[in-house]
This record gives sequence, structure tokens and C-alpha cells, in this order.
Amino acid sequence: MSLNAGPSSSPPSVFTAEAPSSNYSFFPGANNFQMRDVHFTIKGPSDQDQWWFHGLPKHPDMSGRQPEYLPDSRTPDVEQSLQWASSLTDLVLCIYGPAGIGKSTLAGHLSGRLRSDGRLGAAVFLGAFPPDTSGPETIIKTMAHELGNLHPRAIPKIVEAMKRCHGTSLEDHLEGYILEPVRSLNHPHPLIIIVDALDEWQDHPRFLKALAPLNLESTVIKFITTSRSNPQTSRLPDIDKISMHTYPLLPVSTDVMKSYFDKYLRSVVWADGGKPSSADVNKLSDLSGGLPVWGWTVISLLTQRFSESPPHEILAGILASERQVGGSKGLSELYHNALLRLFPTADDRRYFQRYLGAVLVLQETLSLPDFSKLVGMPPHLVEAIHSALSTIQTRSPPDSETTVHPASTRFHLSFLEYAQDNAPPTADNTLTISAFDSHSRLSLACLEIVRDVLRSLAHWTSSRSYPLQGFQRYAFKYWVLHVSYGTHRTQDEWLPTPQCSALQAITPGALQQWAAVFLNMMLREGKEVAAIQDENVTSTGVLTMIVDSLREDDGDHWVFEVACLEVAVRLGSGCDQVWDKLGGYYENNG
Repeated sequence: MSLNAGPSSSPPSVFTAEAPSSNYSFFPGANNFQMRDVHFTIKGPSDQDQWWFHGLPKHPDMSGRQPEYLPDSRTPDVEQSLQWASSLTDLVLCIYGPAGIGKSTLAGHLSGRLRSDGRLGAAVFLGAFPPDTSGPETIIKTMAHELGNLHPRAIPKIVEAMKRCHGTSLEDHLEGYILEPVRSLNHPHPLIIIVDALDEWQDHPRFLKALAPLNLESTVIKFITTSRSNPQTSRLPDIDKISMHTYPLLPVSTDVMKSYFDKYLRSVVWADGGKPSSADVNKLSDLSGGLPVWGWTVISLLTQRFSESPPHEILAGILASERQVGGSKGLSELYHNALLRLFPTADDRRYFQRYLGAVLVLQETLSLPDFSKLVGMPPHLVEAIHSALSTIQTRSPPDSETTVHPASTRFHLSFLEYAQDNAPPTADNTLTISAFDSHSRLSLACLEIVRDVLRSLAHWTSSRSYPLQGFQRYAFKYWVLHVSYGTHRTQDEWLPTPQCSALQAITPGALQQWAAVFLNMMLREGKEVAAIQDENVTSTGVLTMIVDSLREDDGDHWVFEVACLEVAVRLGSGCDQVWDKLGGYYENNG
């Protein structure tokens, strides 16, 4: 017997038998019914469906990123989460707790458990995505790609959504890309979508609001999210309309932390017999306050290869702390002392500030040489700081030794919060990082690079074929975003800025050349855009035309559309039409 299922997601209603022998009987009530050497052939998605499916956004590589789950460290939390997943009530389980308490570790462990049980629909770890440019449509499509990889029979329905959901609401995207493909599987239990670090994503209010129509579908699909705060006590719009159960994640026990330190202190190369005593381990466990990230950072500091201080001196400094964590203060103190050890002089800290500020607002991965050229720092300094900070990175993205990744994909959120809200402050203030100032500096660097390239581009026949280097490509793609995040909108504040002067020095004709290169980067393959070359188009007009082109494309370009409009209102403050358009974007997209 052969069963051939085509792209359709519904099971076939007709079975075709191939020349049954006398051993087979297909009659109701037949005696001695036997099936021998039966082979089922289930056809996967068609080649065309696979081609469409592979055009979806991919989840960033998570190898080297997932923190280790300590066996039995959160058994009650795991059991309660899996029990909720098996229930038919509530659409969303939100596990919440402060930074560093182990939410991502738990999410990764639950993902593995649910996958082995065949109940995982998809797992999305938002900390692995670029910080500012992953819109809600992109994340939903990424979920769909993960879903299709785990459950290939869902691919035809996902492809249907790709063909019909462009320009529709987020509710329609969730229904088309997630609900209907899951429903087509006829799974006996609801499939679980895990979304880690939800509140770190700037578009999470829009995403949560779009979940409400799925409340009645908890027998088909459910969501487990992690967040720093309880969303039900927030002021998020329509949060009360979502069927949600919240679960506070508490610190791990002192015994768990003792087991952690007992295990990993053995990996430290102790000099002169400076091995920690059991009393030292007990105090470390107490100081940790049950925050796993505190323990991880301590072990990392003790095992750094190029420290001038031996491990027992570093440990003595940590143990001298009188403050138990109980929140972010202990972590801040640990980070503060670590940075002072890594960057002991004021000059060291100024270069650290410049490096981390750029990485904090970086939107995509660059090679070390390209990053050096982008930010205007000597390569040897970039490499030295990059290597030193590996001591406190909690994630190791692919090729992280030779490439610079956005800070959120490499460092723990608690460290990034410390870097931007420095406590205790230093006398020269060189450990404080301002995201606004960092965007401002990077926008100027990008504009200078764009200006230089445009001079050469004027003599090039095709903008698509111009050989941009990595740092030049970055500048062409992201200067509008950095200008919009690193300058103020009012004319009194905008006009005196160097960004205003830099843009005024770029003629509308040259900006049209940039627009062609930019759109060829952003639009899907197969579309080639030529420079407008219209003498009557202003710089504001160029930016608004880009917005229209992006909106017509299939991609999720909302962040870039808003950035272009933000820069347009700075350049053409008296253009009411552009202001109306910008206001409409914010109103319609939250």
C-alpha cells in the first residue's frame, strides 16, 4: 500500500491499495485481518513550497549562546511549566523575574524538553536578534520558519500565508503563519511557541496585543514567554484582553549555587595553594543572592587568561564585598570592579567607553577590521578591548573572536543595563555609556563614509554593482536609523548639529544615488532600482519616496520607514504632509 500526500495539509480521504495478496483483507468485519510488509510513503512539501519557505527570515545561530542548565536546579519550575503546557486553559504563560535570575536558561531547557516530547512548535530567543531592526512581522515569520523546520507538514500552509499576508495586520500574520499551519498538523496536544526575553524587544506591546484573538485556540497553540516584569501589572494596551497566566521565577537555592561553585571552581588554575575553602564557597553562594549570572561572572573573572592578578587575589576582592545581591546592586558592583581590573587607566576606560558605546547601538555583525574603520579606532585597540570583554560575555555567537556582534547578542542584559545606568559612578565618568550619544557618534561616522562613497559612485554605471566594503555597506544601510536615534527632532536642537551640516552638504542628486544603493540592499532579489535623477526632488522628497518603495515590498521595513520619515521631518520641518505621514505610522503601529 502506498499513501501519497501532496502539499495539501489535510489528510487524504481515499486510500489506494496495490494488488493485495490473499494475506490482505480490506473488508469490514473480516476475520484474520493481516498487514505484512506495508510501506507508507508520505510526500513532503513540493519543491516550489520549499523554495518559498526558505525565503523566510532565519533564526540567528544559537550555537555557543545557550547557558548551561544545572540538573535539578529548577525542577519545580520545570514541572509547573510543563503541567501548564498540557492544560487546555490560558493562551500565554509568562515567566517573569529580574535580569540574571535564569529565565533564558529555563526557556532553553523547556525548549529541549518540549522538543523531545514532540510538543514544541518553535522557540525564539529575542536576545539573539539585532536590537532595533527586527519588527513584529519578521519575528512572526521567523517563528514560522522554526515551525516548518520542526514540522515539515506545516510548510504548505506557511507558504499560503507568505502569498496572501503581505500588508495585512499582525493578527492576520499570526493566524496565517502560526495558527493555521499548526492546526493543519492535527496534533493531539497544543504545540508550544517559546518567546524568550519578550520585554527586551521594542515591539513587544504590538505583538502581545495581536495575541488576543487567539485566546480560544489554546487547545491548538500556546505561548510561553519570559519577561523581567509581570505584564499584567504593566500599562500595556489591552493586556487584560489576553488569556494569560503569570509565574514569578525566584532565585535558585543556596544549595544549587554551592553545587555550581563546587563544580566550576575546580576549573580554575590556582597559584600558590590559594584554593578556596568551603567557607569561601558558602560566602560566594550567599553573595550571589541566587542569581546564576552572578556566579557565572565570578567564574569567568577567575579563569581569564591574561589577568595581571592571580585568581586568589581576585577571589579575595570579591569575598570582601559586604553586600548580598538581592537585586541589581550586587551585580553592578561586580561589573564595576571587573571593568576597573580590565581597564585600569583613565585612557583605557575612555577607549572602552567608545568601543562599548558603538557595540551597544550596532545593528549587525561586522569583521574586526570593518568595525575599526566604521568607528575610527585603531585595529589593535579594537582587538584588545574586544578580547578583554570576552571575560564578561555570557554568549558566544559564531566567530565571536574575529567579528564584532551587537552588544545584546553577546552580553547579558544586566551588564548592558549597568553600562547605561552606572552605579557606583566613577570620578571621571568613563564607564558610563549613553545610547543616544553612541547613536549620534555612529551617525556622523556613517555620514562621512556615505559622503566619500557618493563621490566615487557618481562615476559608476550601476549602483547595484558598486563594490562596497563591509563598513561602507553598513553606513549606507543604517545612517538614517542612527541619525533618527541620535539627534533631536525640534529645529532648535537639530539645526546646530553636525549631522544637519553633513546632510546639507549632500545634494539631493547625490542622495538619490544613495537611495538607489539603499533600496537595492533592502528590496527582495529580482528588483533593481536605478537612481531617480530628478532635479526637482528635494532631500525630503527622496526620503519619502524611499518610504513608499519599502512599504510596497514584501519585507518588514517598518523601522527603516520610520527612520526615513524622522530624518525627513528634520530636513523639511515645514512639510505638513511628511509630519502627517510620520504621525500616522506611530498611530497605526503603536
